Amino acid sequence: MRAPLLVVLACLGPGVSFVACSAGRIERETGTVSFPAHFAEGEDQDAGTPERARPGTPAPPAPVDSAPPDPEPLRIARQWEYDLIYDSGQVRVASVRALRFAQPVVTQRFVGRFAIELWIGHELVERVRFDFPLLGAEEPQKGPRRPLQEPPNFSEGARVRRKLLVPASPRATRAVLVDRATGAIQALPWPPDAPLDPAPAR
Repeated sequence: MRAPLLVVLACLGPGVSFVACSAGRIERETGTVSFPAHFAEGEDQDAGTPERARPGTPAPPAPVDSAPPDPEPLRIARQWEYDLIYDSGQVRVASVRALRFAQPVVTQRFVGRFAIELWIGHELVERVRFDFPLLGAEEPQKGPRRPLQEPPNFSEGARVRRKLLVPASPRATRAVLVDRATGAIQALPWPPDAPLDPAPAR
C-alpha cells in the first residue's frame, strides 16, 4: 500500500509560512502515521568551513615584520668609508675613514645579504645593503651534514674584502652589521671614529 502524500502548512509568524511535503508511513499495529524528519543541530553544514566573524568582531592583528623597510635614502656630503673583510664566514671591519664630498651623496639601494644599519632608538635611520665579491649567490649551510649533490661553495674558505660608503648621519646613535641570511647582528662603534675591536688572532 502506497503511503498518501501529506501536505503540511506551518505558520511561523505574520506573513511568514512554509509548505512541507513528505511521504508518510502507516503503522498497521497501532494505526498511527509517521513521517521521516530531520532536525538541525545548530551547526554549519560544512564542518570544514571556517567560522565567519560575527559583525562587530575585531579582526586579528596583522603579523608584524621584525625588519622594517628601507627608509628614504639620505643625502649627505660627509660619508664614512668602511673597509670590510669576509674571512671564512666571519665579517669584520678592518678600518674606517671619513670622507667629505663637494656635493651631497645619495645612499644607493642594492639587494644584498649583508647590511650596515643606523638607528636612533627604535627608528631605522639608514640601511646600506651589500655583498662581497663572489659570495652574492652563496647560501649558508643550514644543517650539520652536507647534501650529496651540494653545488660548489666558496664562502667557507673565502677571504675577500670590499669598501662601502655609509652616510655620516648626525641623527644616528648606534650602528649594527646585519647578516640577513643567518640573522646575526654585530654592534659597530658609532660614530666610527671610536676605536674598533682588535682583529682576531689567526
